[in-house]
Amino acid sequence: MALRKGNHSLKTNIKHSPRYLAVKLLDRVADSGSYANITLDQTIEKEQLQPADASLLTNLVYGVIQRQLTLDFYLKPFIKKPQRLERWARQNLRVAVYQMVYLDKIPNRAIFYEATEIAKKMGNRGVAGLMTAILRQIERQGVPQLTTISEPLKRLSISASVPEWLVAKLIDQLGEKKTEAILQTINQPAAASIRVNTAIATVDEVQAELAELGLETTPSELSPVGLVRQGGFLAGTTAFAYGQYTVQDESSMLVAASMQIEPQHQVLDACAAPGGKTTHIASYLSAEAGGHVEAFDLHPHKVKLIKDNAKRLHVADVVNARAFDARKLRDVVANKSFDRVLVDAPCSGLGLMRRKPEIKYTRQPEDLLNLQKIQLEILDSVAIKVKPGGILTYSTCTIVNEENQDVIKQFLAKHAEFEPIPVHTDKALKVATTPYLRLYPDDYGTDGFFICNLKRKTR
Repeated sequence: MALRKGNHSLKTNIKHSPRYLAVKLLDRVADSGSYANITLDQTIEKEQLQPADASLLTNLVYGVIQRQLTLDFYLKPFIKKPQRLERWARQNLRVAVYQMVYLDKIPNRAIFYEATEIAKKMGNRGVAGLMTAILRQIERQGVPQLTTISEPLKRLSISASVPEWLVAKLIDQLGEKKTEAILQTINQPAAASIRVNTAIATVDEVQAELAELGLETTPSELSPVGLVRQGGFLAGTTAFAYGQYTVQDESSMLVAASMQIEPQHQVLDACAAPGGKTTHIASYLSAEAGGHVEAFDLHPHKVKLIKDNAKRLHVADVVNARAFDARKLRDVVANKSFDRVLVDAPCSGLGLMRRKPEIKYTRQPEDLLNLQKIQLEILDSVAIKVKPGGILTYSTCTIVNEENQDVIKQFLAKHAEFEPIPVHTDKALKVATTPYLRLYPDDYGTDGFFICNLKRKTR
């Protein structure tokens, strides 16, 4: 792959350089296992970065994580003693090679200069010299070609930067053509999407307000209350603070709509944090009609997020959020007392690989069955809470059978009192909605998602 050149100034305060911040942030994420998006937002706010620097930092962080296996393949021939290379130094090289290969406006001299200065700051002159030597050798020889990988599965894994076990599983479950389509989309930038709070604003009003701020949006293909923008920070506006909209992926907006909630309904949200779906559910309810949602989450600090979001979105009057393990709700709320129950289950998150690319490296095959056990325990716990004729909705943000249709199959084998019904959507979709809805990242450019609605029989 050709290495590109361009124009760029070398003068910078290295401690506040987007490249230095990227190396520090990537090292921190690798050390703590935290999600990059949270650390990235905190860094941008703390450093008070200008839009151009914030954009470059975001590009570097997500680009390096998304392409990590590919970058390591490019680097492997040039690192003679990889075991002696500290983690931050490897991140420094990844950031540099990512720029050399994937960005077209930064000259190599600028990349080399900053990589060397970062190495001096985080290590010493000896390490800085090694960084420079490796990068200059890459400049002379070029990175190795992916076509030299003879084994097809490995080549696909390295090209898409997805672990081999996961590529093999997707091929087994979805076929090679669908897997390749998914892998071609997950390293593209994720769009920003918002759900308009129609209790206090219309979609047209919010779209016009954002346009006045230079934030042009387009209507969602999936939800009539969704707006989408390619890039941009949408949580910093007055409209957001006032609760006219909230940030939520388009696929996630399908859940509350699928539940066919009426104003007077009693709803149980078993795994509710941070409250995106809870507040969407609440938007269908009326306090005057007696509508109410009981929202539970295992972690007390996350329950606070639910309450804060409910208050900001003006639906706190129909939301009661509590900290409790959804697997142990038998004696906490009355049996057969809810018209609708949502289990947005803890899952591997493999549908989020575009938005949270680190997920694909941290998950292991055994995680899928461990999570399946938890998912079934939660479903078993809340099944008795559904009224006859009521609906139990199961959703995940993953794309593997073990956590989706396999869970439903096992649940129905044990609970003959439930039967699957079509998944209601407010807009006609190009994907099947019976007996469940499976949405993949390549279908609409969203997170991957799974929704199944199960109706409790009346007799």
